[in-house]
Amino acid sequence: MQLKGEAILRWLKMSNGRNLSLSFKLFNHDLASVSFVLRNRVFDDLMLPILDSICAYSKQWKRLDLHQVAEPYRSRFLNIPAEDLPRLTHLTFQGYASRIYPLSSLKNSKLLKDSGAIRAPLLSSLSLTELSPADRLQDLPLSDWTNIQELDFTSGYNSNRGYLDMADAEILLRRCRALVSLKLTIQEGGPLTNPSQEIVLPRLKSFYLLESCRDSQGRPFLTPFLSLLRLPVLTQLTTTAAVQPALSQEASLMTLIKANESTFGQTLTEIEFEYNYLNQNELKETLKQLPAVTRLSMTASSMYPYREMESIFFHPPHFAVFWSLRELIPELVDPENEKLGISCLLPQLEHFHFSLAREEEFKDDELTDFLEKRLKYAGLVHGGIGGPISQLKYVYGGFVSEKNVDVHEELLKRGVNLDGIKIEVEYELECQCTSI
Repeated sequence: MQLKGEAILRWLKMSNGRNLSLSFKLFNHDLASVSFVLRNRVFDDLMLPILDSICAYSKQWKRLDLHQVAEPYRSRFLNIPAEDLPRLTHLTFQGYASRIYPLSSLKNSKLLKDSGAIRAPLLSSLSLTELSPADRLQDLPLSDWTNIQELDFTSGYNSNRGYLDMADAEILLRRCRALVSLKLTIQEGGPLTNPSQEIVLPRLKSFYLLESCRDSQGRPFLTPFLSLLRLPVLTQLTTTAAVQPALSQEASLMTLIKANESTFGQTLTEIEFEYNYLNQNELKETLKQLPAVTRLSMTASSMYPYREMESIFFHPPHFAVFWSLRELIPELVDPENEKLGISCLLPQLEHFHFSLAREEEFKDDELTDFLEKRLKYAGLVHGGIGGPISQLKYVYGGFVSEKNVDVHEELLKRGVNLDGIKIEVEYELECQCTSI
């Protein structure tokens, strides 16, 4: 350890005023059986002088990552005043090490809200995991919330408090108008402070949204919040749903797309979502509204039988568990006049990943037809967008059913050129819907 410390100091001295990126994860499983007093004496005597030497260079720090750093080491970093962190732009903080050091006391742990790092004047990127309930995200004393361009708070608090609720998320996002990348897990809660005032994030390009709820058969609680979001330049969207909408309820993803239908069609190029939490009309409308998408990932989440059973008495079924590739297969607008171009949804699709929910959905022979037509018509003019249909580069298909045809061999038999495309197919995946 002493030799490592000396090497670190040599590296710091050689940095010669340059920006530094530092990452720390200070715990030692090998010492778990050693008495707490001896562990402190051995480890602290080695580590604390090294940390003090590293902290002396804090004015050069640009990035600081603290992963489950226990006391007294955490305080060494968090006690550094904001004026000694003039270059710090990125902060990653993962607490609490009490699960690794059971004898550590949370009462004696330095809170993030009392640190200089959270007040650093140039702070623009925050990634926070398992915060103390005392460190409420929206109450952290940042120098300027409008500086924040990247925010990741998907793991929530280290307590029964869980995650941000919808009301807290509203307060937070109204402050963070400069966000470019946002990752959030939001749980039930409210009401909204200003339910009729739009939340505009004019620079947001990447949005990763997870729902969390106690009752997956409740109402889609995020709908009021998502209806307010305006994301005019969004290019990447990933959603993970937790609530299965009832027959008369709109899926959360559909609400967000409707709220941004004037821009998503031009800006959104990558999307990932669980298709079986939408109904069939919503799924078709979602794909129809996103002609600029080049990367699409559609997976299936498990569903409660009672919600599935509601769907049996309706045609088509409420949940989109019998969707088809038919709308994505290119066809001539008019077989008698090729000049009118090709018609299909998602004409710019290049990367396509899907994993089905049930065995009775489409099979690999339909995937083969889809691939044949997509590759055959690549480069031809699409009648809707006026530009060419894109060449597929990657396709993954996950089937609950057994293998019927060898997709690669069948395409080669049909004379399809497979240069430039990677195709992966898996079979007999776990069924996510059991009663329909």
